Amino acid sequence: MKRFNFYLKYAWRSVLRGGQRTFFAVLCVAVGVASLVALQSLAASIRDTLTSDIQARAGGDIVAKGSSFTSSTDSNTGSNTVTPQAQQYLDGLKANGRIVDWTSISFNNIQIRGYFSLPPSLYTVDPARFPLYGKIEMVEPSGGDFHRLLAEPNGIIVSRYLWDKNNYKLGQEIEVTGSANNQNSVNKAGRLKIVGMVKSDVPGVPFDSGTIFGFGLISPPTAATFLEAETSSTQALSYYFKTPPGANNDALRREISSAAQPAGTEYRYLPNLFYNVQTAAEIQEQISTQLNNVDYLLSIVGLLAILIGGVGVINTMLVVIGRRTTEIATVKALGLKNRQTILIFTLEAVILGLLGSLLGLVLGVALGFGVKGVAEGLFFRPLNWGLYPGPLIIGFLVGTITSGVFGFLPSYGAGRVRPATVLRQQTTALPRIGGWTTVLIICLMTLVMGLIAGVLINALTLGIVIAFVTLLVLLLLTAFMYLAVFLTGKLPAPFGPSFKMAMRSFSRHRGRTATTLLVMTTGLFFITFIVIIADSIKTSLRQTFDVNLGFNVVALNLLGNQTEQLLTSFQKDVPGLQKIFAGNSISANIQAVNGQTPNAANAPTTRGPGGSTVGLGGNSSISLSGRALANGESISPNGPQTLVAGRNLSSADANKQVLLVSEDEARRLGVKVGDRVTIQLYGNSFGPAQPGVQRSAARTEDFEVVGIVRQGTSSIQFERGWVAPFKVVADAGINFSIFYMLVDRAQIKPALTQVQTQLVGGYVFDLGDLIDTFSRILDQVLAFPLLLSLLSLFSGAILIANNVALAMLERRTEIGVLKAIGAKRRRVLNILLWESSLVGLLGGLIGVGFGVVLALLVPTLASVGGRGSSSANSIPITFSLISVGLLLALGIGLAVFATVVSAWGAIQEKPLVVLRYE
Repeated sequence: MKRFNFYLKYAWRSVLRGGQRTFFAVLCVAVGVASLVALQSLAASIRDTLTSDIQARAGGDIVAKGSSFTSSTDSNTGSNTVTPQAQQYLDGLKANGRIVDWTSISFNNIQIRGYFSLPPSLYTVDPARFPLYGKIEMVEPSGGDFHRLLAEPNGIIVSRYLWDKNNYKLGQEIEVTGSANNQNSVNKAGRLKIVGMVKSDVPGVPFDSGTIFGFGLISPPTAATFLEAETSSTQALSYYFKTPPGANNDALRREISSAAQPAGTEYRYLPNLFYNVQTAAEIQEQISTQLNNVDYLLSIVGLLAILIGGVGVINTMLVVIGRRTTEIATVKALGLKNRQTILIFTLEAVILGLLGSLLGLVLGVALGFGVKGVAEGLFFRPLNWGLYPGPLIIGFLVGTITSGVFGFLPSYGAGRVRPATVLRQQTTALPRIGGWTTVLIICLMTLVMGLIAGVLINALTLGIVIAFVTLLVLLLLTAFMYLAVFLTGKLPAPFGPSFKMAMRSFSRHRGRTATTLLVMTTGLFFITFIVIIADSIKTSLRQTFDVNLGFNVVALNLLGNQTEQLLTSFQKDVPGLQKIFAGNSISANIQAVNGQTPNAANAPTTRGPGGSTVGLGGNSSISLSGRALANGESISPNGPQTLVAGRNLSSADANKQVLLVSEDEARRLGVKVGDRVTIQLYGNSFGPAQPGVQRSAARTEDFEVVGIVRQGTSSIQFERGWVAPFKVVADAGINFSIFYMLVDRAQIKPALTQVQTQLVGGYVFDLGDLIDTFSRILDQVLAFPLLLSLLSLFSGAILIANNVALAMLERRTEIGVLKAIGAKRRRVLNILLWESSLVGLLGGLIGVGFGVVLALLVPTLASVGGRGSSSANSIPITFSLISVGLLLALGIGLAVFATVVSAWGAIQEKPLVVLRYE
């Protein structure tokens, strides 16, 4: 024990004597531990949010979907209620004590007058029963009673997104319209009063588009005022069941799943009342399984951050031991054994890890709260937060163990110091450890890190595999960086003596510089790639909607037989209307080309029963688009098209069965101008036939190909590869149409309001608003990976500061001599700044350069992944040279800042003091 106390005191005093180098080594570890703690805490927060109080999140002890045809309208209770058969069955379960209570929720999309973004979701719930579990907290009015507020006549409670986007106030009335669903429906509107506002995360409300684009909650009587019975009957109900304590929920789930429709009813194709019946425990297990991948990702990213701290420990220990070889030789000459020397310096590394881990825990808690705020945008809901003991314990242990493991290699080198050689020759160089010994130690270090990773992801074998794969990748990348440093050191130095000395110092420790470059490059690479992709998507959307398409308003009309009347009405009444044309589409199958099965060798193939090939290589299903003319001109809603062969559609083709075919589709099926294509059409449907969907019977027609076109310049495809005249597609029995309009932006609001007023069932979209909405979502989704990349870049800056501090320690004599012969502090600092700027510039050139290259390759990779699909379907990659320059400046700026912080104190030292004691 006395010996261990000696070892511990010796190591602790060495740490205290370290000063600035100790601080930056501790900071390297702290940044890694903070990242691990923050990401582990985030994983715990996500799991806690999504799996805790699962009855409230799922809606009940058992959750079931009602068939799409079990809802009906009752004049007393309103729209989207339950059929008598389902009502009888559910009340029977409650009467015999099998369940305590039940409730339901239904879904519709609505159009809000004066609101022209993606339609919000509308949920109809019973305020007396909903929710069965949990409590809905009102944001406005604060502390309000959800049940009482929702029961108010014609009241609606909206989500925060709708509240903020429209600047709603309590008591404000809004006009809402339920979309009609058949040709005889009327456009029923209702005036609803906003009685409250809630957050997007509401017990019992499913995570769907409403969570992202906003939703409202109403009662069944309120729904009856404006929702059509036919509309509600197409929407599925979700049923929530509350069971008695100790009930066998699995047995009850099986019973509910097999509940049959009463004999003699019309629902022959839907024999059961419910489907997709699950217990809350099953839902919790599914969510937990899905979250495992999130846990793996965040744990691995955190471990990579720890590796950066380990590199800082290695660098620090190598310099420290190199500076103290005389001291080591002296104490060994006095009787200290090799293993004792190794133990002392390993303890020193462990102490650095302990201090760094403790600091990292504090930083990790603060960082975790910030990461949580960013992740909430990714998950579109607030996350629970607290001090989770698991991440704190893991961060502390992993940081300490990693420091000890990484400090073992230089400590082993200290143990090999030979007192006679050092004291005789007064050398400060560390003895060579040996190639095979080094490899063995590195493999053992990797094995330990693999075991740590395996514990974190609950898979030891996988953790070890990941560790060794990571080692291989890091070795290859470090070798590349080493080569880059070597080649840079061979370049001419045209900027005077300071730059020449900086170039020499830059190449002096290539391994250390290479690892620093790797960290800087990784951060800048991911930041560049994410920024370019995000900017390209936004630019593509804006160019598509503002330039390429030639229109800025889209109106979806769900009653196709009203198209001609609406066209006439819009042209007369809509202010600022400059252009308008209509489109539609229908599901179809290609049967033959010129009477023969076409050549679809390039199409993906699927196998049917018995291994037979399905259709045209499994790709015979198409969407046949209908196109109307705009002032006698055939215009594609996909943007300007290039005619490759044949002619465009004309007014004379209005009732003819003619086709425009995209170049890609024509090449795939070997179609040419003049060919006759046999197509099977399905009316009244957006897709293949579904049980119980009333639509006109499929029919087969022959079409003549009159033109081959190259797809439009837009990355959004309103039309697919097959286009026919609008009236021909409409006559096949479809029940919707789309109006494309170009409206003067100065009159966009009154124009959209007028369109919304005249539209009989449907939705109106301002494409400019959609751009802003999707940009917001994109920013939220990409903010999290961008934050992780910034953490890597910050870690690189800390590593640079550590390396500069170590360089100051190594070059004290050199700096003292320079100052003794007349060099000013400014000259010394210039040398260091040149050196760090080279690291930042080289890291920026490599990281930003590879980020740009990979981003530019994305369309090609997407085309290859899409089996040669047209590049028109991919997003064109664009980037600003100013953005690239700013990213390069970011890398250089961080390196310069880290240098000034770490070197400022060292260059103030007097040369007399240095030369006397060095």
